[in-house]
Amino acid sequence: MSDYANIIASVLVVDDEHIVLSLVEDTLTDEGYEITTTLRPSEAIKLTKNQQFDFLLTDIRMPEMNGIELAREIRLINPTVGVIFMTGYANLDTAKQAIKEGAYDYIMKPFELSEIRQAMSRAVGKKKSDASAALSKELNKIADLSRQMYTSGDLASLLGLSLSFAMVQSKAIAGMAIYINSKRNQITVMPQEGNQVGVTEAVDFECSDEDIKTIQQFTEPLHLNSSENYPLRDTKIFQNNQDIFLPQKYFATGGATLVPLYRGGKILGYLTLFNHGTGEKTEGADTQLLNFIASQLAISLENFQLLDESREAYKHLEYLQDQTIQMEKMATRGQMSAEIGHELNNYLGVVMANFQLMDVRLQKGITEGVERFTESINDHLDKISQFTKNLMDHSSGKSAVFKVTDIIPLLNRIVDFLRPQKKFRECDIEISADSDVLEAEIDASLLEQVLYNFLNNAADASSESEIKRIDITATQPNDDLIQISIKDHGCGIPKDRIDKLFKEKFTTKDSGHGIGLVVCKGIIDKHKGSIRVESIQGQGTNFIISLPVNREITYKETATAK
Repeated sequence: MSDYANIIASVLVVDDEHIVLSLVEDTLTDEGYEITTTLRPSEAIKLTKNQQFDFLLTDIRMPEMNGIELAREIRLINPTVGVIFMTGYANLDTAKQAIKEGAYDYIMKPFELSEIRQAMSRAVGKKKSDASAALSKELNKIADLSRQMYTSGDLASLLGLSLSFAMVQSKAIAGMAIYINSKRNQITVMPQEGNQVGVTEAVDFECSDEDIKTIQQFTEPLHLNSSENYPLRDTKIFQNNQDIFLPQKYFATGGATLVPLYRGGKILGYLTLFNHGTGEKTEGADTQLLNFIASQLAISLENFQLLDESREAYKHLEYLQDQTIQMEKMATRGQMSAEIGHELNNYLGVVMANFQLMDVRLQKGITEGVERFTESINDHLDKISQFTKNLMDHSSGKSAVFKVTDIIPLLNRIVDFLRPQKKFRECDIEISADSDVLEAEIDASLLEQVLYNFLNNAADASSESEIKRIDITATQPNDDLIQISIKDHGCGIPKDRIDKLFKEKFTTKDSGHGIGLVVCKGIIDKHKGSIRVESIQGQGTNFIISLPVNREITYKETATAK
């Protein structure tokens, strides 16, 4: 017997003559084959049930069972076995039958030992070629599945396509794809049976948080012999819909396999495949393929969730944009309308930037980290809603909400958000502070508007400068005062324009409307603070915001230029 690592292939040899078995065993063992011999076809069938053979080398005429019948029986147990026939009674009929059974070779007795060696060598080459072609075919199927998954336009198509593929691969007589939408407390079920291909009708069910937690706790494939050990049968949603989730007729025919759709540390759903054989565990390559299908479906479902959230946020954005347009149409009725439009456009610009960044990543197939873009989008849509609510509050005589707030985390949050945006990518932003905590009585939402304006202006000023850097400094000169300075290294502002900066409709930008700084000054005035501007032409501009720690203290600053 050869060393296992050097074995070319395992061969089961069946012949009713001892001398033939001995000759074949001695010849092929020396060539590097692992040989098992038997005189009886019935014994060959038993051996095949307990051992995986690469080839069957069998005589055609034997007293117990002929070789062609034996090859047929063994292929029911091991469909991939390669068959080589030997015979001393050749005729046209036996040759035809051998070809019909897919014989790798057909050897006439008596044979030379070299003939047996050559026949096995040809068989090994053909089996490798067939295996390569089969693997290529399976890989093409998987690649097609992946492409179709990523281009599926709706949930039903995605579930139906994946379920159909999994059913074909596992030879299931029926199946079910389950998608769990935790945010909506909803489960979508796509049942399918027989030879159906593609999309059938999906059913949506409302369910409780408790049911979802129970359903999501199974992270490994489960092999079930009956509905009695179905792990989800005790949840209310399954009890109330047993005909759909627990079809007895399928469990009765051979059991089921439950494959989880696991992604990013959470269960997004399950594939249930009924009658995947005789209720025995799916093993080896079949399990790997099912796990691959489940993995691809989980990735596609995660992308679907992100796109679904994006669509919802985009609908909200379109609505808010319509509102902004209507507000801007009212600009001729007074400065307030223009200020509203300007501030809303600032927020919408941030939202659109997030959509663009998210779209770029999704087109590249990168899904990790996309959640932070959707979170930022939702956060700024909430800010727009709060902004419009504040407008209503102001119109009813209500005032801004001031409370003691730490300035440092607010600055870090704003800068972390701005850095990935297009105009800030080539511009360094550096923050320094003379204390770990700098607290003042402010309205954080309003102060964010001011800082966004000044940082956007600083980025614009830095775009044509050799030094592309913005310096943010937060200090507390005394117990009663907090100062925030935002300094760019751009071309600076001419002295004769400094005094006009906070006047109505003054701007140094070609496309500006002169509202931004007016709004900023109004917000700082609400805080009973002040703004000072220091600018040196050719070196840059520094906006210094002074805020009283207690709003009952008011500070006045002046603008200077050189």
